[in-house]
Amino acid sequence: MIDRSLPPLLSVRGLEKHFPLGQGMLGRAVRHVKAVDGVDFAIWRGETLGLVGESGCGKSTTGRAVLRLLEPTAGEVHYDGMDVRALDRESLRAFRRRAQFVFQDPFGSLNPRLSVGAMLEEVLEVHGLGGANRRDRAVELLELVGLRPEHIDRYPHEFSGGQRQRLGVARALSVEPEFLVLDEPVSALDVSVQAQVVNLLEDLQAELGLTYLFIAHDLALVEHVSDRVAVMYLGRIVEIADAANLYREPRHPYTRALLSAVPRPDPVGREQRERIVLQGDVPSAVDPPMGCPFHPRCPHPAKDDVCGSVRPLLEGDPGGHLAACHYQPSGVETST
Repeated sequence: MIDRSLPPLLSVRGLEKHFPLGQGMLGRAVRHVKAVDGVDFAIWRGETLGLVGESGCGKSTTGRAVLRLLEPTAGEVHYDGMDVRALDRESLRAFRRRAQFVFQDPFGSLNPRLSVGAMLEEVLEVHGLGGANRRDRAVELLELVGLRPEHIDRYPHEFSGGQRQRLGVARALSVEPEFLVLDEPVSALDVSVQAQVVNLLEDLQAELGLTYLFIAHDLALVEHVSDRVAVMYLGRIVEIADAANLYREPRHPYTRALLSAVPRPDPVGREQRERIVLQGDVPSAVDPPMGCPFHPRCPHPAKDDVCGSVRPLLEGDPGGHLAACHYQPSGVETST
């Protein structure tokens, strides 16, 4: 049971990650790619927050910056009261025992020169865990993610895609974390295998009390696995809400456009849904638009000059349904 009366496990405020692009005469960056450009969200213990958006919107960069796999350019990241950006090297290692990352490409994240057992034992050794029983612990981890003990002496290339993703999860769980960033964990898998891995993640969350940041572009999948969903566009979160509320009553035009493209079972053709086709390309993250980043493509009938000049705040109702739009539905308080 998620208790939101308690402080969140993870709190992110104003997170930015800008990558330098080109150099001037003095070696300084001429321009920056604003991959993450002011992101705010919180995750409570035991919760799954889904982070969705088009490719290139900054989802994966956000996940990596939260764990300091990439150093943030600006902003605050607090984990269970700790200032993650202020941690020294030793404290950061201790933090990463509590918070782990599961990569999108399981094969690329596994060392091809090490057997599965050696890989898991290496992680345990680095963190000073397991002692003389590291091989036994490696076997336990394989069984925990649905693999067999005899797999321990195999190498990554001997496994299927779904099995490799299970190995990636096992490696993340080897240090007994409480929080996982799952970066597109099933996007490279067949549909049937996706379901198996998602079921495994849900079972592990219930069994181990895990908290997830689930990054994906598949909105139907995110609806199934998430307690709340955050929608990202051009480096910013434009809407965040309980999954049921967001899918039933989206408030941001971009969210409505994304959801209009999600296939829904309707064998007799009773449901009449408008397909919202966005015009134009996603603007460059090097030179994002002034004001609302979505306004050049926004189909909202009330769109006007304020959208192109004033950045909308992420705000909404006391229930936590927030959107960064100047023209939210009636009854929702905004700063305009």
